[in-house]
Amino acid sequence: MNLNILIIEDETIVALHIKKTISNLGYNSLKIAKNAKDALNTAVRNRVDLVISDINIQGDMDGIECSLLLQEKYNLPIIFVTAYRDIGTLKKASAVDFVGYIVKPFREDELETMISLAILKYDLSTQNDIYKICDNYSYSHVTNELFFQNKAITLTKKETMFIATLVLAKGAVVPHNILDRNIWNGELVEDGTRRQLVHRFKYKAPKLPFSLLKGVGYKLYSLL
Repeated sequence: MNLNILIIEDETIVALHIKKTISNLGYNSLKIAKNAKDALNTAVRNRVDLVISDINIQGDMDGIECSLLLQEKYNLPIIFVTAYRDIGTLKKASAVDFVGYIVKPFREDELETMISLAILKYDLSTQNDIYKICDNYSYSHVTNELFFQNKAITLTKKETMFIATLVLAKGAVVPHNILDRNIWNGELVEDGTRRQLVHRFKYKAPKLPFSLLKGVGYKLYSLL
């Protein structure tokens, strides 16, 4: 499953242990953030599906406060990691609707169980439709929407078909005749009409990594 997991942990050994476990389970460790600032910046630039956060991290904001902000803004499932099991810590953590917590040192199967619970509780298996194009842009195969920094861009029907065709090509060049068939139902299309569509699309999605190969067609470049 293409699940993007953000790790918030300032202890390098623990963070690498979490990352290795995630990789062994077949998920993507999006980034290891050592403080709240890095974590929040990562969430702005990337699609995050799940957060695994230590409760005590360096910086002005602890893991609980950071996770609460992430959950309020992106409705993300949270798994806490803690070295303590005291009532005071857990009571403070209750401000977050967290999936569960694991206590250091933890076993890989404990983390696996928590991730499985998050997938079930938040129905993440049905949300795994996002194709990451680059740092700022992603595309949903289910809703046929293009996102800039996790916000959907309003496109016309033809513009939507344009980006959908490029994404489905998976990096291959899309010839003009394929675009014409998908967007204009195979009608004879003049170069000027096609260029106008692309010009309007570029205005709505500046710096999206695609280009025209003169005389051939268009190609979308994934930078990830």
